[in-house]
Amino acid sequence: MGAANHRLNSISTYPFNIMNEKWAKNSTPHIKELPHKSDIVVGNDVWIGHKATIMSGVKIGDGAIIGAYSVVTKDIPPYAIAVGNPVRVVKYRFDDEMIDLLLKYKWRFKEEDEIEIILPILISSDLNVVKNFLKKELSLT
Repeated sequence: MGAANHRLNSISTYPFNIMNEKWAKNSTPHIKELPHKSDIVVGNDVWIGHKATIMSGVKIGDGAIIGAYSVVTKDIPPYAIAVGNPVRVVKYRFDDEMIDLLLKYKWRFKEEDEIEIILPILISSDLNVVKNFLKKELSLT
């Protein structure tokens, strides 16, 4: 995210240095003074709702869902459903065992033709069938 924040220790928080060339000459950027946590990291197969705001430094785990208009100020675990301002996890999409299996299987890194073959599993709402498939694929049965 770079220095996408504003200086907090001066009279004005306005980013004068990026607004026009004349102002940039008279207002050094003071990058070291700008608060900076780190980059935003969004996992795979994440659904981010309309107009959600994600603050710098936040990590959103694989398969998570962020509700519309949510303000995400903290990390969201894999396969969590998080909503609100500030965001809070309201539930998980699957049980712990299924989440563990999905994180190990990593279907999103499969080749296109392999995804085509497993597509019926990826869109199945019969979670017992999916769980059994994943266990078999991971040699856990």
